[in-house]
Amino acid sequence: MLTVNRILGNIYNDEQLNTSFKELVSKQQNETFLITRTESQRQRMRKVSNKGTDIALSLDSGSHHLRHGDVLLLNDNQIVVVEIEPENVLQVEISKETLTGDADSVIQIPVQIGHTIGNLHRPIKLDGSRIYFPIQSESEIEMFRKLFHPFHHHIEIQSKKIVFEPDENMHVHEH
Repeated sequence: MLTVNRILGNIYNDEQLNTSFKELVSKQQNETFLITRTESQRQRMRKVSNKGTDIALSLDSGSHHLRHGDVLLLNDNQIVVVEIEPENVLQVEISKETLTGDADSVIQIPVQIGHTIGNLHRPIKLDGSRIYFPIQSESEIEMFRKLFHPFHHHIEIQSKKIVFEPDENMHVHEH
């Protein structure tokens, strides 16, 4: 069993780790530690990688949660990388016209959308004029269309399946 006490970095924001990752992938010496977004918040867990390595994660209390691309192990012939399972999300995109329109709509519509999502205790990810948040089932899409109906001319709603990682500066508790 491999015990991991710290994250070595992330292949998506560390050029050296990314280079090592690509090299070991080309030699098929890479392994995946597949977890859900909910599991990514845990400091302790035990799982088996996609190639059978038994891994015990034991991070210090207060350390950051696991992120997609975090490196748990790196040596000359092996790299173990965290992969977060894609999940169903809703993407709400606010139209460019709304965001460049009168001052009332520029503030009012995004605030109302945020208030609605916040009342349902959903984590969010912001990307420009897009807001992403997880949904549990396809039936929720219609519920959100109804909730956002007062400003449906100002937004576009799409269901997607992505690796969802909430913005780190957004504290939320899900229900």
